[in-house]
Amino acid sequence: MVSYRLVIGIIVGICFSFLTVFFFNMDNVILRIELYLGSDPLKVIILMIGANFEFDIISFFTNNPGFLEIFSPQILASIFIGYVTGTIVKGVKRSITASSLVIVVDFLIWMLLSVISGEDLMALFQGAQLSATIGGTLTGLIGVLIGGLLGGLITGPFEEY
Repeated sequence: MVSYRLVIGIIVGICFSFLTVFFFNMDNVILRIELYLGSDPLKVIILMIGANFEFDIISFFTNNPGFLEIFSPQILASIFIGYVTGTIVKGVKRSITASSLVIVVDFLIWMLLSVISGEDLMALFQGAQLSATIGGTLTGLIGVLIGGLLGGLITGPFEEY
């Protein structure tokens, strides 16, 4: 039997993934969205989801990182998505599973909508961009796992009925 908390947690997590980068980095994302709002609304949705995967953790650790640079808006947004999903789902294992499922679904929605809008996805998966794409995806996954773990620990164990 499917738990309603699990389904609601995943749906809320996916809905929050459209908006969470705005909470931490409004000015940068809003300026890019204003460019496409009138002409291409699908591009606006792609920018809203793709903003979660912009921080490249691989290049962050290969350069000289500062302590405060780790608190990028994308990491904070991913932690928030995982935390909200984890508190709704309740339970550590279930919240980690649901949070990771949310970021995987977000990545798939981002790729699918990019294909529909006609973007060049091969550019994301070749050469120097490959490291940035993998780093951004890894950043999102690490953030939601941390947030899911925190949300699951705070709400306590899931009670089976």
